[in-house]
Amino acid sequence: MTQTQQDGPRAGGLRRVINGLAWGVGGVVVAGAAIIGTQRAGLWNPSYDAVMAKHFTPPSKFVMVGDVKLHVRDEGPADAPVVLMLHSSMSNLRIWDGWADQFKGKYRVIRLDWPPYGLSVDPHPAQGMPGVIALLEKFVAQEKLPPFVIVASSSGATIATLYTARHPDQVRALALSTLPLRAPPPTPMPPVVAGLFWLHENVVPNYQARYFYQHSLASLYGRPERLTPETVDWYYETNNIPGGFARVKAYYTANTKGVWKTGADKQAAAVHVPILLQWGDRDIVLPVDRADEARKMFANAPMQIIHYPDVGHYPMLELPKETGADLVKFIDALPAPKP
Repeated sequence: MTQTQQDGPRAGGLRRVINGLAWGVGGVVVAGAAIIGTQRAGLWNPSYDAVMAKHFTPPSKFVMVGDVKLHVRDEGPADAPVVLMLHSSMSNLRIWDGWADQFKGKYRVIRLDWPPYGLSVDPHPAQGMPGVIALLEKFVAQEKLPPFVIVASSSGATIATLYTARHPDQVRALALSTLPLRAPPPTPMPPVVAGLFWLHENVVPNYQARYFYQHSLASLYGRPERLTPETVDWYYETNNIPGGFARVKAYYTANTKGVWKTGADKQAAAVHVPILLQWGDRDIVLPVDRADEARKMFANAPMQIIHYPDVGHYPMLELPKETGADLVKFIDALPAPKP
């Protein structure tokens, strides 16, 4: 066999390999385009009704506050001291499941989804934190709530601070797990999470994959093995309600122009009630030095800080039993509420 005759089969085999690779790459491109296209079309988003059917369970109820449909859970003895719970950004009242179970035997525990999060429905564009505070004011007046303790996390803790500065006689104490009083620093992300976040921000703005929540939440835990599949599920489902990301973007934009532009130094200085800070020292969203900063900014309030060395951004999710027991001890030691 001549060299030319030998090269023929080799060249044919090489062409088949190249063609196979081309078809494979083409198939991947087509599949990727189909996935992105269907995600952009909203075909991957769970419907509001489907999410509500799964997460609107007893004792959930809707309370109309003006034209806002507010998702609320109100548990415990009606005549017991009131604890009002405010969740963090990109979350909802489910973050308090572990604590609420511990508290509701001796306190009246009220938690809610503040818009733009969870199952609450606000027909108006987000006004940022001032809009949430105005909604709280109407809710408290409408429900005729006596003075209460506010338990709050992250940006919910900022809202709690702003509300307390406006209503010093309504708030008995603040129990805050991590607290931004100024614009939070950029959060470092693992490469996979950063890539999914970029894709969401630039290509598929109305959807974020469950894989993103699995890995992003794990990075926010001090010990990722504490993250449960159930927590990942409800983060994924409630945040992907159609139109949710557009509402969140409007809310963030309003905060960038408002509270994060000025900070909440003056409001913190106006607070005089007792404060408990529960801080996860492995928090990458709000590093531990922010706790010392908060102590200085709350210059006129007695403050206790409890550090948890192996906990991240969500003490109530990572160690609900231990952190909840510390919180109960703090609330039990408060002076009795006024009649």
